[in-house]
Amino acid sequence: MSNKDKGKNSKGNDDKLSLYSSLFFKIMFNNAKATSILILDTEGVIIDVNEAFIKTFGYSKDDLIDKNFSILFIEKDRNNAVPQKELSRTIRTGSSLDNNFILHKNGSQLWVHGESIYTKDDKNRTFLIKLLQDITEQKILEHELQQRNSDLKKIINDRNNFVYTVSHDLISPINSIEGLIRYLESFINESSESKFFIGKIYHLIESFRNKIRELSSIAREQETEKIQEEDINIDELLEEVLTDFKDDIDKIKIEFIKDFENAPIIKFSKKNLRSILTNLLSNSIKYRSLEKKSIVRIATKKMEGAYILLTIQDNGLGIKKEDQENIFQMYQRSHHHVEGSGMGMAIVKRIIENEGGKIELESKPGEGTTVKVYFPI
Repeated sequence: MSNKDKGKNSKGNDDKLSLYSSLFFKIMFNNAKATSILILDTEGVIIDVNEAFIKTFGYSKDDLIDKNFSILFIEKDRNNAVPQKELSRTIRTGSSLDNNFILHKNGSQLWVHGESIYTKDDKNRTFLIKLLQDITEQKILEHELQQRNSDLKKIINDRNNFVYTVSHDLISPINSIEGLIRYLESFINESSESKFFIGKIYHLIESFRNKIRELSSIAREQETEKIQEEDINIDELLEEVLTDFKDDIDKIKIEFIKDFENAPIIKFSKKNLRSILTNLLSNSIKYRSLEKKSIVRIATKKMEGAYILLTIQDNGLGIKKEDQENIFQMYQRSHHHVEGSGMGMAIVKRIIENEGGKIELESKPGEGTTVKVYFPI
């Protein structure tokens, strides 16, 4: 092929590309349903608008053609020269993105996302294409969500402040009562009966203190702030937690069987993981069977998908089927022969679900309980 023929062929391709580009734009301009289109000259005078714009904003073509597009902006934006700045930026950079209000013909304001493009036609005439999408409903929903989040944070903060204040205010009189009891104790004879009742009073005082600590703990666990995660060696943390139960373990000779080979590391908040282990192991110890040797199996493994599974299985008293449905609710207990607040499982559930995980429970009375905690990877 000669250079002359190549030139002709190249020119033909350019003409064909220009034709298809023009045809594509005409199809888009005429058939767009969700995208409003304005065609402007470089001074911002409206040359044409598509049917989607007319339908969305209520104007007719006669209302707009040969008018400056600044009439579509709210007064505040016009006073701040927003239309002129938008034109200048688009011509200087070739395109620009904007989010602002556009006036409907009835006077209402619609929040839009706009993209302006500076271009030329096949006759080298310059103009701008402005594409608009009405995002008013989305903005309203975002605003409502932000307001609800703000209200929720305020409620949580108010509640936490209340809990902390009450906890602090209650501790002081409890300490005073304990001081008075110790003072009175010096005037009471050393009979076994007197010692018994004094011991009961001290026990009740300590129980009261523990209740207050639990309430404060719940408030802290339910705070919405994201806690820093880290890689935690589950075996090392378990040994730390078991130290807290040393007296019980030594007294009742519980056997702990561990298997962390498949997943020795869990990425999580150490404070929260400690709370999960403490609450679950406390249940296994408190609700053990007195008729057989207590065994607690603790294991981790990687699951297909996005979880590491922590399983804690005991051979204790188990939970009745009718009690299992409510076991994760506040103040729900399945056994009442030992002390407990009925809040431990609710705390564990809140912690794990706040981080995108889940918890499951399987239990049979007389056989034991298995708790499965799924940590998101």
